[in-house]
Amino acid sequence: MTSARLHGTRSTLLALTLALTLPAAAAAENWSPEQVAAGLAARYRQVDTQAAAYRRVAATPATDPLFKSSSQQVATGVLYWSRPDRLRLDQNTPRPELMVTDGTTVWWHLPAEKLVYRYRDVNVAGELKPLLSFLGGLDTLIRDYDLAPAPADQARLGQRGLRLTPKSGEATVNHLNVWCDESFSLTGFGLTAVTGETTDFFLSGFQENPELDPELFTFRVPRGTEVVEEEH
Repeated sequence: MTSARLHGTRSTLLALTLALTLPAAAAAENWSPEQVAAGLAARYRQVDTQAAAYRRVAATPATDPLFKSSSQQVATGVLYWSRPDRLRLDQNTPRPELMVTDGTTVWWHLPAEKLVYRYRDVNVAGELKPLLSFLGGLDTLIRDYDLAPAPADQARLGQRGLRLTPKSGEATVNHLNVWCDESFSLTGFGLTAVTGETTDFFLSGFQENPELDPELFTFRVPRGTEVVEEEH
């Protein structure tokens, strides 16, 4: 079977799955959070690997009560994920950086500084654990999160959005937003920390179930690179 015919067959099967899974009301413009979550679950239940180009916007809220200044950083790169909890963020701009985990140890490599931070417990690596839980749980959102519509976002017009509040009470994350298109393909997500910082990912060129070499999630310290142990 040609790749074009195979893609067409998968698209047909997905459409049939969604038709059987979602209520008839899902054809309307106003989608409930439960319907969007069901659509994502139907699409990602059989997805074991993902890859996409990303633009990441990280913002720190104003802390000065007089000037109300805030800061924002924009970075671009490529995201790779493999079930259950392997992740690689290959940053290209504004400077090369790498964050990679096999689900246990986290490495954050800064090549220009010949420095790498090693976290032996993924739970202490900031917002990485909630991100891994979210990517690995796209098929169980209704079980793991309290659902609400995501606030309107001018940068995501025409997309369907969910606000997710972890039922487990993640220590570092207040809530997450997830965005998808009309076929429930993931277009982006964002995390809001309990301290107010936000990290938004805008995805493009999204691939589902690409063949990923397991070596992508293994880090080897380059010669001449200092390793800093991070325990907290």
